[in-house]
Amino acid sequence: MPERLLKHVKERCIVSLHHRSNKGMIPKLSVRDLEEIREIIESCLDKLTETVDSECREATPEYLTTPEVAALTKYKKATLEAMRSKRQGPPYYRQGYNVRYRSDEVRAWMEANREDGDMIAS
Repeated sequence: MPERLLKHVKERCIVSLHHRSNKGMIPKLSVRDLEEIREIIESCLDKLTETVDSECREATPEYLTTPEVAALTKYKKATLEAMRSKRQGPPYYRQGYNVRYRSDEVRAWMEANREDGDMIAS
């Protein structure tokens, strides 16, 4: 859900609470009640925004170019190209001449190659 839409919904909910008349079926609420309701709605909308954002990030992988992966991993572009030619390095996708890496797979590859630094030399 676009951030602009969530912002609009959030603003409309808060504004509508303050501009309702006390006619008809709407109960009379004090300013304190309205502020409490506003805080609850803001809190719920913030949680909703976080949930939607995290699900969108998980559902849509980010694809990186070789220079972007080089910046992320601190490897030179030529090193990544050499790794690809030897079938080593992070997993990649090739479409014609274009090479792309999924950011989550690059991070997983880096984590898989982690070594403990607490080894004591004898």
